[in-house]
Formats: sequence, C-alpha cells, structure tokens
Amino acid sequence: MKPTLRSRTQKLLHGVDRESRFSLFVHLVLASAIIVNVVSVIFDSVEAFAERYFILFATIEIVCTLIFAIEYGLRVWSAPDNPRFSGRFARLRYMLTPMALIDLLAILPIFLWFFTSIDLRFIRIVRLLRLLKFTRYSTGLELMMLVFRQQMGIFGAASAALACMLVFSAGAIYLAEHEAQPEQFSNLLDALYWSVITLATVGYGDVVPITPFGKFLASIISLTGIGIVAVPAGILASAFNAELRRRESEYRHQATRQLLGKRLTERVRHKLRSHQEELGISEEQAQSIIEDIRDVHRNESDEILTCPHCHQPLHLELHDTETTPTPQKS
Repeated sequence: MKPTLRSRTQKLLHGVDRESRFSLFVHLVLASAIIVNVVSVIFDSVEAFAERYFILFATIEIVCTLIFAIEYGLRVWSAPDNPRFSGRFARLRYMLTPMALIDLLAILPIFLWFFTSIDLRFIRIVRLLRLLKFTRYSTGLELMMLVFRQQMGIFGAASAALACMLVFSAGAIYLAEHEAQPEQFSNLLDALYWSVITLATVGYGDVVPITPFGKFLASIISLTGIGIVAVPAGILASAFNAELRRRESEYRHQATRQLLGKRLTERVRHKLRSHQEELGISEEQAQSIIEDIRDVHRNESDEILTCPHCHQPLHLELHDTETTPTPQKS
C-alpha cells in the first residue's frame, strides 16, 4: 500500500533519514532555527545590541516561531500515524507528551509578547527553553532523558534523603551558630542556604561557623555531602551503562537476524543502518558487532558435517535467502 502524505510526514519528522537529502535538509533547518533563535535571545539581553538590532532580532523571532509553529502543527496532524499514539485521541495523547509540550512552549513567547504585558525578561527565559528541542537531534541527550525517566523512582528516593539531610543540618547549624552569629544565622532560611552550599561541596565562604561545635558539624555535613552527591552520579552512570548494553544487545540481535544466511547486500546494509540510528549505536560499535557475527557464521560454515544417510561430507553455501547443505562430490 502506498504511504499517505500524513504517514510520510510523520516518518519525516520522527527522525533523520540519512539516505534522504530532503530529510537531512528539513532537520538541518529545524536545528539551525533553534541555534539561531537561542543565540539571538542571548544577544537581545544586552541593552546595546537590543536597541541597535531590534528589527533583526524581531525578524529572527518571527521567522523562527513560524518554523516552530509549522513543525508543531505537522507533528500534531501526523500523530495518528505514529504507532505510539494510534487509536482514539491520538493527537491529544501526543500533545500531552513532554516533547510536545516543549514544542508548544517554543511558540508561546511571541503571543505573550504581543498580547500581554509580561516582563520581557520572563519571555526571554521562556524562549531559551527552545534549546530543549535539541534533544531530538542528539542521541546523547535523548539517551539522558530516557535514563532519567527510567530511574525516576531512585532519583526521587535520593532527593528525599537529600531534603531530609538539608533540613536536619540547617536546624543543627542554626542551634550551634545562632547566638555566636545572629546576623549570619538569623533564621532557619539563612541556615538552609548555608546547608545547601555546604552539602553541594561548593562552600562560598561568605558564611563560616566559628564555634567549635559548629565547625564539627560543618565537617560532618561536608563529608556527608560528598556521599550524597556521589550516589545519584553513580546511579546515573550505572543506568547509562545498562541502557547502552541493552541497545548493543538489541542491535546484535537485529543484525544476527538480518545476516543469517545472507550476504551483506545494500538492502541489508540499509536495514542495519536504520536499526543503528534508531538505537543510537555508533559506527564503530556497529561495525564491530557485524564483524563478530560474520566471524561466527564463517567459523560455523567451516565445520565439516556429514549426511546422516550416506555419511558423505557436507558444506554450507551462503545464498541471499537461506543456507542449504549440499553434499560434496568425491
């Protein structure tokens, strides 16, 4: 069945097809629009540039917002052809996904600019959120978002432990230092600020305990902060490693199925490249996996087999579609 315009649009916006020049061009335009817009927002925050290049910045904002609005509209329109959102309310379910909400935030600032009196500094910050759209074009960022979602429960537990430690350390340092430094530790909020800076192992030095007990607490809190910060980092590194191994294993499985009894034809190469890009496997990893699979097949085909009826040696001939044992002629 011939693909419809909507299905082709969904496939075009879903990911970069390196075999298609049009796909490369579309995603290059979208990525360039994000970069140009974010750079213009940064320079627009400088008063001298904002006054001198007001028309240029306004033009960039309008053109980029128009590009993002067209992209958002096409993504919503083609959502029913995405397997993840097929069925009833496909478009609504797509619009509630995190990336769709980011796309919506990318086109809202210009309407806030025209129709409200919100502080322009707030609008600039909202416009900087467009940088999050870059996660679609970076495999590393996409992998990071996926790992964060997978480990949300563990990060929640670590965050709860960190919050408890912050509150307890703030209360302890407040009791130890309030009388000695009433201006520096005048309330629990000031103590909480000191606790955050100390647990994060930054230690600006603007607030320093002076009592013996306060110094002892600061030492314990600083050492505890190292451990608390290290735990989420270790969890994240382990989750990254596990996800990379899972993707390599899945690619190996797909490559084994494609190469089983077949030559490495251009059609097979195209399928393997599609799997590689979908899973975010590097070119070196993919080539190494393919070579390992081919070595295994080569070793298996070199083994001498005998016919169970005539006991003549058999050899394997690799064809494009299947592997057929053929008796050797003596």
